[in-house]
Amino acid sequence: MLRDVQLAVEPGEIVALLGPNGVGKTTLLRVIATLIRPQRGEVRLFGKPAKAIEQERGWIGLVANPPAFYRHLSGEENLSQSLALSSKPVAAAEITAAMERVGLPAGRPVAAYSSGMRKRLALARTMLQKPRLLLLDEPETALDSGGREELVEVIRSAASGGAVVLATHDHDFAGEIASRLVEMEAAR
Repeated sequence: MLRDVQLAVEPGEIVALLGPNGVGKTTLLRVIATLIRPQRGEVRLFGKPAKAIEQERGWIGLVANPPAFYRHLSGEENLSQSLALSSKPVAAAEITAAMERVGLPAGRPVAAYSSGMRKRLALARTMLQKPRLLLLDEPETALDSGGREELVEVIRSAASGGAVVLATHDHDFAGEIASRLVEMEAAR
């Protein structure tokens, strides 16, 4: 349960939510993404009540942990399939460029991907939607050093066109990437 949460995020900012398991980092991301309604209080996004933003879901991109994909389809097919359902059409060339940007090979079924590769595919899927607010739940887990470097680049790029809020346990990663750290504590 979240209590007494006040968080303002400015354009261009990367905010890292830190704290132990069960403190509510993932719940807060889901509240911000308008997937969970708060029992009390109000969520405002881009200066508007979250209820008004719900119709504009493309404004918010959430990379959940663990990401879900069709395992028998290739990475490109997964991106194409999920983006076909979105209100923002994406060209095949953009999908190819996104796969290259996150360092994923073409044509390989997701079943053959490592967990780090699936994490990078989820990030590519979200970035193709060009959200103004990117929400990341433990984005650095299961990534090797190369994947982590690519992740840092993608997050910084996303922040230049909007804002990023990420939940992590990794203080070193948070310190490397975030412009602001927010320590969450268990409710008393």
